[in-house]
Amino acid sequence: MAYDEWDGDDETEAGRLVPLYMLVKGRTSPRNVNLDLATQVIAMPVDTRRLEPEYAQIINRCANWMSIAEIGAYLHLPLTITKIMVDVLLEQRYLGIGAPAQRKIADVEVLQTVLAGLDRL
Repeated sequence: MAYDEWDGDDETEAGRLVPLYMLVKGRTSPRNVNLDLATQVIAMPVDTRRLEPEYAQIINRCANWMSIAEIGAYLHLPLTITKIMVDVLLEQRYLGIGAPAQRKIADVEVLQTVLAGLDRL
């Protein structure tokens, strides 16, 4: 078999001791229906010693705001599984949800100045 052909095995699966469906306890979708791949999460200051290694990796990656899609890419996990795992961590309060970009800008004058600058272009 040629090395450039994909045979369905991923080298990241070789070191995994627990199948992914076991990590999410057979769940097929997150309970939080508002989660999408662009949802930003951040790790909360909690003890992670009792977590499975895959969950601890997510917490370690989320020291700064990170989207669910980025987490899946960094950890080489399927996006559906990543979304469910993030949902589990949110439920257990290991992660916080939101994004700095989603916060409202309270200063209307700044927005008007930006709009005026764009009009001059």
